[in-house]
Amino acid sequence: MSYNYSASKKFIIPIAVFLSCMALFSCEKKSTDIIDPFLSAPVISSARINVDTVRTTGISPSISFIASINAGIQGTDAIKNVSCKLIDPAGNIIGNFILNDSGVSPDTTANNGIYTGNINPGTISCLLVGSYSLQYIAESNSGLFSNQINLPVYVKNINNQNIIISNPQIPDSVVRPLSGSFEITLKITVTDPDGKCDISSVFFDGYRPTGSFIFRFPMQTGSEANTYIYTAPVTPASADSSYGYFKYNFQAIDNSGSLSNILKDSIKFVRP
Repeated sequence: MSYNYSASKKFIIPIAVFLSCMALFSCEKKSTDIIDPFLSAPVISSARINVDTVRTTGISPSISFIASINAGIQGTDAIKNVSCKLIDPAGNIIGNFILNDSGVSPDTTANNGIYTGNINPGTISCLLVGSYSLQYIAESNSGLFSNQINLPVYVKNINNQNIIISNPQIPDSVVRPLSGSFEITLKITVTDPDGKCDISSVFFDGYRPTGSFIFRFPMQTGSEANTYIYTAPVTPASADSSYGYFKYNFQAIDNSGSLSNILKDSIKFVRP
């Protein structure tokens, strides 16, 4: 019996197309989600505060000012809240505040698109002066977030008090070893009336017996309260410049850029 390939091809192609269409429609899943094309994220602009610089003191620190921002939204959604974070110079969030468009002080007019609030983190145990940052953001009722605006605000200590350094604890003399090495530690007491967090750096400048400048050496906080230390190895040396009285000028600087008193001391390095 002969097989008519042309005739069978006429039936195979429509069947294949029909099966492909059936597979396509049977695999398609109808979505039950409703996407509202009229929803859009809030938009904020024109962030501002009522002061150029926050002026306070280290003895009785207080940060307080008023922040405002314009916020709006298009479509059927509405703004749920407008918030503002206050971040200190060290990057710590010290408060998260809600701004309102209610007409209740410090906001002046309700529903005009200007959101306002008091920024006051409350009790401050140690004032950290410098550039703070305000981070504004708005959220809609549907959970959409606006663009973020950052606004700097400087906090200044108007009654800044200088750091006081005292009580140097360093050896009078050191005998260099013939071989190997050992460590010596220099220690001083550092006190800032505005609080420990106001200390920016503690250091000393080193000078050889010839008077030539060596380096500015940073000191680290010690295990005892109000102490700063520097530890270094003492190694063998043959050069004459490695012996005699090495001089050290200790000093500290606070976050306002004010320098402490200078404390001078020396160590005599002796040949073995």
